[in-house]
Amino acid sequence: MIKKEQDPMGQAIYNYFYHKDETSVNVNTNITEGEEFPVTYLFRSYEEMPLLENKAMSLVRGTVLDVGAGAGAHSIYLQDKGFDITSIDVSNLSCRVMKSRGLTKVSCSDIWTFETQVFDTVLFMMNGIGLVKTLEGLETFFEHIKKYVAPNGQVLLDSSDLKYMFEDEEGGFWIDLNDRYYGELEYKLSYKDCVADPFLWLFVDLDKLRSAAELCGWSVELVFEDDHFLYLVKLTLV
Repeated sequence: MIKKEQDPMGQAIYNYFYHKDETSVNVNTNITEGEEFPVTYLFRSYEEMPLLENKAMSLVRGTVLDVGAGAGAHSIYLQDKGFDITSIDVSNLSCRVMKSRGLTKVSCSDIWTFETQVFDTVLFMMNGIGLVKTLEGLETFFEHIKKYVAPNGQVLLDSSDLKYMFEDEEGGFWIDLNDRYYGELEYKLSYKDCVADPFLWLFVDLDKLRSAAELCGWSVELVFEDDHFLYLVKLTLV
């Protein structure tokens, strides 16, 4: 689990909830720099969620596991709707906030070590699948999460094809095919005096996600896609 001194996002969530501190998290990657992530966004209501997330919420059924739940925006909405939901996150600070916000089943865990139990819906929202870090991690991930999905259950996840960030003025793409996959980003997060160690996070295009998932016995249904290559898929076991 993440220690407080290595947890910029958790500190931001904690300070916003308990102290109304709206200081943003600074985000740098190997292809972007100087971006600020507003912590208030993690406390958005259903009405403030983008269309993709509204669509995902409408597809949820049965018992639910929310992976990387953060401040609990999706979990709280679903619990208020009567769903039996378990929320997990690697941040102790985030988990404290979720409990204070009224979520009844919160575990400070990651999906690799979380106790085995099955759910009708497993959520990986806000590009939660990025935790696999690299393309090579996809097959391991798709095999691993099978043990959390009930018979006839589903996995809902979103990601984005970052190729639009490499588009030139003529509509072509300047991607170096000899370099590592363009969706494997190295992140550096900071918040006030808290600076996290760099980490990898994956954004995967739909074709590569589909290939890896189908190889592991999943059926992949595209349920939403916008004009910036952001998409939502529903996975079910064949």
